[in-house]
Amino acid sequence: MKASKVKHKVSQLHRMYKGKKLSFDLSIQRKENIWDTKRQSMFIHSVLAGYPIPNLFATKDENVLYLLDGKQRLSSIFAYLNDEFALSFAGTPKLKVDDIEVEGLTFTQLSDGFQQRIKEYQFEIDVVEEISQSEIEDIFCRLNNGVPLRPIETTRALLGKSALEFVESLAKVPFLVDKVNLSKAARKHFVDQELVLQILALLDDPKTGFSKKEMKGFVEKLRDDHERDRFKSQFNNVCFYLNEAFPSEKEKLLRKVHIPMLFKLTLDMQRRNIDISAEMFGEWARGFLEAPPEAYVVAYSSGSAKKGSAQKRLRIMTAEFEKYFEVKIRGEESNASDEVAASVETVQE
Repeated sequence: MKASKVKHKVSQLHRMYKGKKLSFDLSIQRKENIWDTKRQSMFIHSVLAGYPIPNLFATKDENVLYLLDGKQRLSSIFAYLNDEFALSFAGTPKLKVDDIEVEGLTFTQLSDGFQQRIKEYQFEIDVVEEISQSEIEDIFCRLNNGVPLRPIETTRALLGKSALEFVESLAKVPFLVDKVNLSKAARKHFVDQELVLQILALLDDPKTGFSKKEMKGFVEKLRDDHERDRFKSQFNNVCFYLNEAFPSEKEKLLRKVHIPMLFKLTLDMQRRNIDISAEMFGEWARGFLEAPPEAYVVAYSSGSAKKGSAQKRLRIMTAEFEKYFEVKIRGEESNASDEVAASVETVQE
C-alpha cells in the first residue's frame, strides 16, 4: 500500500468529477442523497464560515480517484454548485456568514465573494494506491468508526462493475419497487439488491442458503455474462407473473423473507407448465402468508439467512402449494431428500 496527500480546490474537484477523473462509483460506497437538505446546508455553511472539515479519503487507479470517504460532502457541494437546493437550516437558529443571512439562497443567489469562497475552498485528500480489495474494506471499516461492513456491502464490492449494474437494474423492476414491502431506508442500505441476490442464488441452486459465505460463492458465477443473461430471463418472467398476482401497491405481506421462496415456487411452476392464473396464485399466496404454518414461522424467526431455515421455508411453502392446487412440482428424488432432512431436523429439535 502506498499513501500520499494531495490538495484540490472545489472547482478542480468539480471539473475532475465531470471529466470522470473523480468517481463515487466504488461499489463499497453507500448510496448518494443520504443527507437531507438541512445537513447539506449545514455543510455548505461550514465551508463558507471556515469551520474545520475532515480530510477526504480516496484510492487511485489509472489516474482516477475513487472516493472512499467524503462522498456525502462532495455530492452535497456539487449539488449546491448546480443550484439543486437552497440553504435551509430548519429547526435551528438562522446561521449567518460574516453577519449576512444566507438562509434560502441557492448558489447563484450568493454574492460573488461567497461563490468564490466555495469554489476556492481546498480539500485535503488522503490517497492510497496499490491496495487490495480486503485492504479497501478494512480502511472503509476504520473510517466508519470501526463499524464492519454489512454482508451486502461486502458482496457489492465483490461483484464488479458489470455484475453490480446488473443487480441494480433488477432491483428496479416494478414488482420489487411497487409491491414488495421495503422501506426507503432499507433501499438506501441496499436491502433491495440483497434481496435480488438471494432470489438469483435460490433460482440457481435450490439447496443454497443466504449466508455471507454462500453468497460470496454465488457472486463468482454472477460475474459471467452468459449466466447473467440466463438469470435475467428467468427473473423477468417471474416478476411479470407476480406483479399480476399482487395488484395492490406495497403489499404488507410481501416481506423480504418470503420473496425468494415465492420466486422459486413460481419458476418451478412455470418450468412444469402448470397453468394457474396469476389471480388464483395471488389469492393462495396471501392466504398462506396471512396464516403460515407454525413450522414456517419458526424457520424465518431463527435466522432467515441460514441454509436450514431457507430450505425449510421453501419446502413448506411448496408443499402447501401442491396440497392446495393438487399439483406436483417436486420430483420423487426431491421428496425423498426432504423426508430425510425433515427427520434430521426433528431429531435435532
